[in-house]
Amino acid sequence: MTITPDNRTDVEQELAEQLGQLAQRFVARLKAEGRLVETGGAQALKRLQEQDEAQRSLREAAEGAFDIIDHLPSPKPPTPTLPPHTFQAHTPHAPADVPQPTNLPQPAGVPTAEQIPTISPAAAHSASTPDHSAADHAQARSATTAARLRAENAGRLEVMQIAPDHERITIHIRALSLSDWEYWLAAIGAPLDAPTHRAEGAQIAAGQIDGIDVHLTAHEVPRLLDEATKAAEEPFHLAGRIYDLARGQIDRHGQTWLHLGQRQTDNMPLLTLCGTSGPLYPLTSIVMANGPLTASPTQTPPTTPPDTNNTH
Repeated sequence: MTITPDNRTDVEQELAEQLGQLAQRFVARLKAEGRLVETGGAQALKRLQEQDEAQRSLREAAEGAFDIIDHLPSPKPPTPTLPPHTFQAHTPHAPADVPQPTNLPQPAGVPTAEQIPTISPAAAHSASTPDHSAADHAQARSATTAARLRAENAGRLEVMQIAPDHERITIHIRALSLSDWEYWLAAIGAPLDAPTHRAEGAQIAAGQIDGIDVHLTAHEVPRLLDEATKAAEEPFHLAGRIYDLARGQIDRHGQTWLHLGQRQTDNMPLLTLCGTSGPLYPLTSIVMANGPLTASPTQTPPTTPPDTNNTH
């Protein structure tokens, strides 16, 4: 059944009007969006669609390339040639409005700030610098002792210099007689049997005062020893001293020891106590036990030697 305008019912008429209005609104929307194609514009629309598809393909290709680049491993920076534990990071101060990068990769072989151990001041001091307190204390003691020696011997004419030398003391004298030399041997605590040495017109000896090493240089002493050797009737040289065996040797107790011509196999003189027929003792033993010895002002009278088998 065909519906014509003449035989439309009211319902049909109303539907036709609504459809017309809907069609008008649709056409108006297409015009507003620029999507309405006039006669002959089909080809232009097709070209626009092809251009849009081409641009979309280019964008998709570019995005795919960017994804590939993002997944490629980034090259590592070269390892610095600084020796280990000497790297010091330097961060320039950027303006406040510039965002600071975070989570930057660290160069291989360079410790991060979290990996560098923190050293306390006490540990750093003990690891880098040795403790000099003992050496400083020893030098202070040597300086104090040297000052005391200078004060105690300020009136002695032979003194040239008394000075601390790091942890020891050095003394220089110009001896006027052998008594000056023997005074300083006793003052520095030089062992009575310790050898002394000659060096460039001076006699050298070593001793200790209050546990501090002392080095004594006595000028003119070699000359004085040579003169004493020539003047002695029977000289014997022991530990920087000349003993005239032709004279009695008086010990620190006032006892006189006599040499009656006997000696040990090593040429050490043997002495006996004056007024006795007692045993013989080596000169070194008497010096160490009862020294120092001083020569008697008179020559020893001849005496019958005791039994040489009775020696100590």
